[in-house]
Amino acid sequence: MKKTLVALIGLMLALAVAVPATSQDWIDKNTLTTTEKFLTALPGDFYLIDPAAAQKLMETAKPLILDVREKSEFEGERIAGAVNIPLRELPKALDRLPDGRGTPIVVYCAIGHRGAIAMTVLRLWGYTNVRSIRNGLGGWKAAGLPVVTK
Repeated sequence: MKKTLVALIGLMLALAVAVPATSQDWIDKNTLTTTEKFLTALPGDFYLIDPAAAQKLMETAKPLILDVREKSEFEGERIAGAVNIPLRELPKALDRLPDGRGTPIVVYCAIGHRGAIAMTVLRLWGYTNVRSIRNGLGGWKAAGLPVVTK
């Protein structure tokens, strides 16, 4: 599992910087097949949710609001009710996530990059109802939505 996770994260990082793969020898066939199925099934919106729709979802479905920024960023300002688990700590904090894999999770970071990575990893781990706020906290604030400050 750990070897597969490392391979998947490596693949995601390679895709993120648009480096073309020249060889598939570095990854096992099962991981490649699983990743290919996941990537080809991605919808056009890449599971993004606009800030206003996220706020409405928060009012109606009571999702876990997951802030994957660093603690210092979270302490400065955040969306009310958010739980802070920095992206790099996510694998060690699975016990803080909902038991039910269908429970809604709304992820955000500062501008959307870390949120998209966290959303992708959570979906690969079987969390099927995860969305990332478009443009992160910056998009949330640009939409005029409230934040909690220190």
